[in-house]
Amino acid sequence: MNRAVVGVFVVLIVLVGGVYFFNSSSSTMMGNVIADNSGNENVKVFSVDSSHLRFYIDGVENPEIRVKEGDKVRIDFKSSEGFHDWKLDEFNAATEKVNPGSSSSVEFVANKKGIFGYYCSVGQHRKNGMKGVFVVE
Repeated sequence: MNRAVVGVFVVLIVLVGGVYFFNSSSSTMMGNVIADNSGNENVKVFSVDSSHLRFYIDGVENPEIRVKEGDKVRIDFKSSEGFHDWKLDEFNAATEKVNPGSSSSVEFVANKKGIFGYYCSVGQHRKNGMKGVFVVE
């Protein structure tokens, strides 16, 4: 009987671990679609946090952000630790630089296809790994 209980326990641990790994291994973020203030257009919203010289969306470090050409995009950026911003040169998109506990947003239209890099423009943060990929399909 003890072996049966241990066996069931091991199977449950493997199943729970597999579900956790599958859900956390995805690094592509598609964003939440909401209506903007006018109610006419859809906006893809990404809530980005920063900590330890990294960006995070839903706990994923420096995730790939993926949108479609022509999408209106809003980045809701906050800093949990350190003085940071979020910047994407090719679309002239940048949040304000904020201190821990503060936030800033930026909206733009992803009007050209390609693979671009977003980053923190403060000091050497980009060089130290505070960057990610922004894909427009």
